[in-house]
Amino acid sequence: MKKILLLTFIIATTLLLFSCALWGGIETEARTDAVPDTESATRATETPTAEPTGNATEQPTESATETEAETEAETEAVTLPGPPEITYDVNAHLGSKRVLIDAGHGFADPGCTSDYLNGVYESQLTYEIATLLAQKLTEKGYEPVMLRGTDSFPTDAEIRAAVAELGMFSRDDVLLENNIFDAYERTLWGNVIHRRNPVALMISLHVNALPEAEYVRGTELYYTVDNGCAEPSAKLTAFIETKLKTAFPDTRLKTEGCVWNDSFIVTKWTEMPSVLVEMAYATNPEDAELLFDDAWRDKDTAALAEAIDSYIATRG
Repeated sequence: MKKILLLTFIIATTLLLFSCALWGGIETEARTDAVPDTESATRATETPTAEPTGNATEQPTESATETEAETEAETEAVTLPGPPEITYDVNAHLGSKRVLIDAGHGFADPGCTSDYLNGVYESQLTYEIATLLAQKLTEKGYEPVMLRGTDSFPTDAEIRAAVAELGMFSRDDVLLENNIFDAYERTLWGNVIHRRNPVALMISLHVNALPEAEYVRGTELYYTVDNGCAEPSAKLTAFIETKLKTAFPDTRLKTEGCVWNDSFIVTKWTEMPSVLVEMAYATNPEDAELLFDDAWRDKDTAALAEAIDSYIATRG
């Protein structure tokens, strides 16, 4: 009897100990699952920093500062202002026989080139062809005004002084102290020339390039559709298109009127009718050859001179 009681006691004790151990393990596992991630809990319950007061300045982290700077740079690169409220006489060009010729690029900005140009850059080609156009306009009784020469140009200080003297609009954030006579500086200087002695129009000659598609060739004309001289610029471009089609019926010719943010500097900031002529593609072997061909140059500039003559004769 005593043996039976002892055996019963041992079995009961064993079962009790086993049950406690099992319950303790379950409870421990449950607590482990319930414990929140310390870092997450800290972020969730962290007391927010008080807003700065007085002259205190918020100090962003370095990564935040870099991100903001990159965002601002991207915005500056893609976001341009619309047409400014420029006050000028849009009819000042009427009656003038002066023609402003912009030989695209030049000096520190040589423009495009390609293997087909044998080391020659756009700025040299545009100057040579612009000079030929000036000769043809002179023969027709016009007074061509070359926007740039080969050896000198007005400094930024001179441009700023003239702009201030004439009370002209200018973008100081674009007019940099770089003294390279870039597109905006050339355009501003063209406006200075026009204010002092009106010109009938400005024609900007360029050479195109598309390295990733050498098969593309031809001539392209661009003007701005929403500045103060949009209407006469469109008429001027139409005359040039007609004359070039007659002179080169087999040449691809594209004409585009561009809204402000998609326009070229030399057509949207001008205070006179203006057009940009991309004469040919430096990256196309056939077009590149034409750019050096005297017969093509003569025919091309003759067509441009005739178009300018027709436009001025009918503008009113």
